[in-house]
Amino acid sequence: MFIEILPNSDTPIYTQLMYQIKIGILKKEWSYGDGLPSVRSLASELGINMHTVNKAYNLLADEGVLVKNQKGYFVSERAMMASNEHTKAAIQDKLKEILIDKQIFEVSEETFNGWLNEIEKELEGQGKADADI
Repeated sequence: MFIEILPNSDTPIYTQLMYQIKIGILKKEWSYGDGLPSVRSLASELGINMHTVNKAYNLLADEGVLVKNQKGYFVSERAMMASNEHTKAAIQDKLKEILIDKQIFEVSEETFNGWLNEIEKELEGQGKADADI
């Protein structure tokens, strides 16, 4: 597992952690049903506060990406993620924010679609990287 946190970033650490965990799932570093490191061990490993890790884990659980039980946090089954209403609402909110920025900065459809295609190819490559090994 490789998680890189940039403490001087404008992006809050818990948000960076959430993103890194999602990328880890995409890259198949964690499969559905796999357990994540304990809050305490991940906080120690990354040199961040336990409350920050706990916040990221709880928000990912709210989104349906993780589930929590007595033994810790685990990657949700794909079906659970897809059916989570909070996940749908969160994705819609993110898309709305992106589309607002697109309009404010007058980004053309062609440019916007080009960016989407570039990002999608990059993410597809990350998802396939471990499958090729």
